[in-house]
Amino acid sequence: MDQNPFQRQKLLQKGTQVEHQTAYQRLYGLRENPFPTLAMFTPSIDDPRRDGTIYDEKFRKEEEKKFFDLFIQSPTGDRPLELGFIRLDLQAGGRGNGKSVFLHHIAERINKQEWHESWHPKLDDPNLFALAVHILPEPRKQRRFWQLIYLIFMTLANENLFTNIDVNFRAAVLYRMLSEEQIDSLSRRPPEDLQNSLQSNDNFFIILSEVGFTRSAYLEEAERQLVSIAPSTFSARFFREFIYVDCSLERLWEKWKREGFAPNDYQWRNHGINFFTEGLVPVTIVAGYRRFFLLLDEFEKIYMYQNNRERDEFLDSLRQYFYERDSTIVRNNYVTTAITIHPSIDRYLARNWQRVGLDGLVPLGPTRIKACSVELGASTTSKLLHLVMTYIDYFRIEVDGSHFETLYPFSEDALEPAIEAARFYPRGTLWYANAILKEAVMEEISPPITRDFVEKFIRAEKKPPVDDDDELFTLPTTLNDLNG
Repeated sequence: MDQNPFQRQKLLQKGTQVEHQTAYQRLYGLRENPFPTLAMFTPSIDDPRRDGTIYDEKFRKEEEKKFFDLFIQSPTGDRPLELGFIRLDLQAGGRGNGKSVFLHHIAERINKQEWHESWHPKLDDPNLFALAVHILPEPRKQRRFWQLIYLIFMTLANENLFTNIDVNFRAAVLYRMLSEEQIDSLSRRPPEDLQNSLQSNDNFFIILSEVGFTRSAYLEEAERQLVSIAPSTFSARFFREFIYVDCSLERLWEKWKREGFAPNDYQWRNHGINFFTEGLVPVTIVAGYRRFFLLLDEFEKIYMYQNNRERDEFLDSLRQYFYERDSTIVRNNYVTTAITIHPSIDRYLARNWQRVGLDGLVPLGPTRIKACSVELGASTTSKLLHLVMTYIDYFRIEVDGSHFETLYPFSEDALEPAIEAARFYPRGTLWYANAILKEAVMEEISPPITRDFVEKFIRAEKKPPVDDDDELFTLPTTLNDLNG
């Protein structure tokens, strides 16, 4: 049907959706199919099935506790690890085990201090106030260490973490300028209003005026505190630009983007590492963050595409800038790096790791690596069924809640053959659940969907698609020379 283009735009701009009941609603009381067609963690997609919103806390509870004990606060009182690994148990197989979603959730826990109360008696302990960034490298794009640093900045911006740092930085600097009476007065404001005032540049300077300080007085105090953190190594260029934009990382990043500076290879190659170690890090220390957690996911996507010299340079830079060379980071034991590696990569990585001296920090031997690793264990039928239930419950629309925390519209044992067909991989299990539920809708199957229906689906030899990355470590050695 032809339509006036302006009439069409009028309808589109209104954004009014036509309400209709789907077969998932009519048959099974679900808003839509709860399961992803391919369970690939993609934080940029606005879909709870893929952006980490749906998370089964029971699925990796033991591994979360191990991460807390190793990297956050040791139960023995020992210093937490500054460098370690997230690895899959050899029995767990390869990709598709929820490793990226696990790291995404760990980053959220660190940034929000949302740990289990049983793990720590005082969750308001200032030593738990830390900053975490979950890094997802892209093949061939982070072969150099400065490129990883740029990705850290870009991820902090995309995750709106610059905004959080700005709020805490302004609060910390202002706290040192005010009397106790003034602090108490500000603290009595509604938390949301205070948050907005610290976040908005205009509103923040209104607060300054109300308490009797000028913009220049605030900037002078901010600079004094930054220089006190990094007296001999501070990044003059970073601080100059940071102060120019009223000490806002969010505004600084926008300025760099407007000037075409952020993706400029020359600038980042020459200054990027210093911007992090002696610019961004002092800012976060002044803001009150006790540690910076770098959760480096899918390290093979960096290592695979480096030649031998690039591997040595990358790992040597990691050792020097984060753990050895005199810097704000090293003096404050500030950066904790957790690297996720494929079950087979450590034996290829060991030669470069030892050559640059990282073996003295964290050994890669097959028995010694366990002491500095969180191993994600193999999935079980009960864990995977609870994971499926978590996805279903997120999309339930029933009023009385009678089916919550059950596998309905599946019978209790219906999906066990699918779990076995998926080889106990979470990604494959969720794909089967999606495809089987879609098939049941097309055939108008009344609930509960039975085990016989699932077995019939599997006998038809419908299988999950294979992602290119799944084959990363199954290529012939002539095509995949990890030893360089």
